[in-house]
Amino acid sequence: MVSSSFIAAALSALPLAFAYYPAGNATATYASAPSGTGTSSPSQYTVAVGQNGLTFTPDTVLAQVGSKITFQFFPKNHSVVQSDFKNPCNPSDDAIFSGFVPTPSGLANQTFTVTVADEKPIWLYCAQNNPKPHCAAGMVAVINPPAYGPNTLDAFKELAAKTNGSTVPAGGPSGGELSSPSPSSPSSAPSSAPLSTLSSVPSGSSVPSSSGTSTSVPPESTGAASSLAVSGMVGMVAMFAGLML
Repeated sequence: MVSSSFIAAALSALPLAFAYYPAGNATATYASAPSGTGTSSPSQYTVAVGQNGLTFTPDTVLAQVGSKITFQFFPKNHSVVQSDFKNPCNPSDDAIFSGFVPTPSGLANQTFTVTVADEKPIWLYCAQNNPKPHCAAGMVAVINPPAYGPNTLDAFKELAAKTNGSTVPAGGPSGGELSSPSPSSPSSAPSSAPLSTLSSVPSGSSVPSSSGTSTSVPPESTGAASSLAVSGMVGMVAMFAGLML
C-alpha cells in the first residue's frame, strides 16, 4: 500500500513540471543595440521630413565625421537645403540640396543621404513655398550645432520667421545621394521604426529611426515537450490511484 503522504508529494510536483514547459505559442523578440548610441564610430541616422507637420524630426542631430544621415520624406512635397545661419531660407554656396521629393500619402519611395564631412554646423531648411513658405513657418534643422554661443536653432528659427519666402537652389540634387525611386507605391508608414538612433538636444524631438539594426525572433516552442509532460504526469497519477485500490 502506498502511503497517502507519498501520493500527496507526487501530486505537488505537477505545477513544477508545467512550469518548465511554457505554452507552445510563446515568443520573444530581441533587438540589437541602436547603432547611433554608445559608440565612438560613425553611425547611421534618420530624419523624417514633414512627418509631423512642417518639421524635421528630430531637428537637431549630433553626428560624428563619417556618419550618414538619411532623410525620409512625407506628404506632400518637401526638400532639404543647406543654408547659412545669418541668411536662412536661402542656399549657401555649394549647398546640400535634395531636390523636391513628392509623395501624395505615406512615406516617399525615395530618400536623400548625406555623409558628414566635418564637425561644422550644417543649417537646413525646406524650400517649399506652397501654400506658404515652409522655412519661415519653422521647418528648419541643424546638424552639429555650436556647443555654445548665440547661434542656436531657436535663433535660426527666429531669423527664418522674418523672411518672406524660400529660395530654391538652381540645378538638381547635390551634396548627397538621392536614392532611385522604388518600384512599389509609397507605404502609409515607414518600413522600420524611425528614429530612435538619433542623437538630439532638447530642442528636437526623437522619432523612430531606422538604425539598420536587425531584429531576431527565437524559434517558437512547438508544445511537444508540454504534451509529453502532461501525458507523463497523468500516467503517474493513474498508477498511484491503482495502487490504492
